[in-house]
Amino acid sequence: MTGTFNHRDERLRRQAQQELQARPPLPTWQRRVVERFAVERGTGWYTLLNQFAPDTPPNRPDVVLSGPQGVLAVLLREEEPAWEDSRAAFVWTAELLAGVPTPHGMLTEAALRTVVVVPARTGRARSGHSGEHLLIAENELDRVLVGGERVLEATDALSVARHLGNSTFDLTPIGWNAQHIPAQRGAGETGVSGRSSGLFEVDQLREERFERAVRGPFQDWRIFLDDSQLGLVRRQYSGPARITGPAGTGKTVLALHRLAYLARRSTGELLYTTHLRNLPRIAEKQFRSLAGQVRDRVRFQHLHGWAREFLVERGRDAEVDEQQIEEAFRAVWERTGAGGPLATARPSRAYWKDEIDRVIKGRGLGTLEAYRHAPRRGRGGNLTPGFRAHVWEFYCEYERELSERGVYDHNDVLMRALDELGRKPLERRFTAAVVDEVQDLTLIGLRLVHAISGDAPNQLLLVGDGQQQVYAGGWRLSEAGISLSGRGEVLRRNYRNRTTIVDEACEFDAVNRFDDLDGGPAVTMRSALPVLGGGRAVHWRGADQEEALVAALRALDDPSDAAVLTRTNNAAARWEEVLRQAGFQVSPLDRWEGAPSAAVHVGTVHRAKGTEFRSVFLPDEPRPVTSYREEAEAGQRQALVAVTRARDYVWIGKVETR
Repeated sequence: MTGTFNHRDERLRRQAQQELQARPPLPTWQRRVVERFAVERGTGWYTLLNQFAPDTPPNRPDVVLSGPQGVLAVLLREEEPAWEDSRAAFVWTAELLAGVPTPHGMLTEAALRTVVVVPARTGRARSGHSGEHLLIAENELDRVLVGGERVLEATDALSVARHLGNSTFDLTPIGWNAQHIPAQRGAGETGVSGRSSGLFEVDQLREERFERAVRGPFQDWRIFLDDSQLGLVRRQYSGPARITGPAGTGKTVLALHRLAYLARRSTGELLYTTHLRNLPRIAEKQFRSLAGQVRDRVRFQHLHGWAREFLVERGRDAEVDEQQIEEAFRAVWERTGAGGPLATARPSRAYWKDEIDRVIKGRGLGTLEAYRHAPRRGRGGNLTPGFRAHVWEFYCEYERELSERGVYDHNDVLMRALDELGRKPLERRFTAAVVDEVQDLTLIGLRLVHAISGDAPNQLLLVGDGQQQVYAGGWRLSEAGISLSGRGEVLRRNYRNRTTIVDEACEFDAVNRFDDLDGGPAVTMRSALPVLGGGRAVHWRGADQEEALVAALRALDDPSDAAVLTRTNNAAARWEEVLRQAGFQVSPLDRWEGAPSAAVHVGTVHRAKGTEFRSVFLPDEPRPVTSYREEAEAGQRQALVAVTRARDYVWIGKVETR
């Protein structure tokens, strides 16, 4: 088999060399790259070379490839180009692809990526995302050609390649001839990838399995993994890695399958953790369904809970009294904040509580000087160094108040746990740790996770999406001492939401202020490729919202797996009462553990993170008018999270009074 494969590679390489000889000569390293691209014809990639290369106009790609992982607009450059050039190359290619019909539907812009390839040099500064393109060296081509999520079927990749070759004089096929490759294959014919039609029988089986999962019990759907993602489950990483992608792309499901895979191949304990208190319970229930035989090998626990248990084991106090914390902050605000410069600059008490929780203590800042220079991503308001002194004084008063009451807050628990690990590390690290919804951690929380897991191969997997960040603040992975070095996966196929739900979610301007790629491009909901068609979105407007929502719930063909999501706890409590009075069983989201239930789930958007339902109801509720950009952005992100909890149906209320 290996000999056949090598013979095929050599034949494709020689064919490419012959075709390149008839063209203007390329630099040696560029020729090697193009030849490698041509060899990948055997795995389903189609290479088109710009006829002007190596003197390609700066706003156009040197090479375009169409294959399993989508369409790649490739720039071959001696040095990394300006982002304007890579963006222009993306736009030029996207315009060629606009509205391309394929056997499996219309091609979307989400299937296109821009890649910059530079010569392999020792000591080169970095490779990674610049914001508009992926930067790799010549010896890193496997990062875009091998593995990853399958975006295009074989027939789609060929259709796109043919379209590109026929749409512009600039692009010329290398290593393949569109006229000699059959567009459709019958029984016994050889496919695009050099394999028999059995490949397409496998594809058909995949589609049938997918359809069975959609029609089956919803709890089974919650753990469904597409065969195309198996490679990511089994991938070997040399250090910390991350999975990102828009809502609904299966990040958590993939992470749980990976935990099961690692548990079966190791002997130590594994950890699933997150900032959210209820999500580990739900994830544990899902894990029991997919890998019950190794359930006892994985600990499901939110990070603050782990830190408290760890401190107790070390004989250190770790109790948190949330009522005392709130009373302490309120007392300090009324004493020094409400009538001072903080209230003048920003009257919201909650804003300054977040400043302490997410910036000062969330970053572990120990001095005023450190705070003066600390970044405040996603916080809004340009606090001058002089004004930060006022904030620091208020923070010190808050700390004194906590001390006098003998109370620790949640940040104190994380910092104390991190200090304790510095004094005496764990005797045995976790075999692997998965951090879900990582974008909602504070920087100190991320540092704690890193200290727990370490940098060994396959030990730390970060899972998240900046568009779904519902807490204030932000950070860079490098600030926590974490380097991904190309160990990242971006998922684009949306398996959760039907097309109508995805379209509804794309209406929100959910700005990504969380830098999960250390300078990389934001992966937004608009780049998602929905797998499920159909769906229904209802926009209700009127005066009696309670009656309308109850009627809509009763009208559902299948009232199970429905949720009512709100912005505030008070609103959730009110809707619980409304539904009970209407005769519905109600399950509060903050106590739900993921088990199948005929009850209607009710809770806040924060508690709905990581969940999904057949139907979601979003009642209108009073929302304070704000002129602050970051507050408006947070509202849009929360709305996106709420809508994308629905698979089939979303109901959005708007109260109108005359």
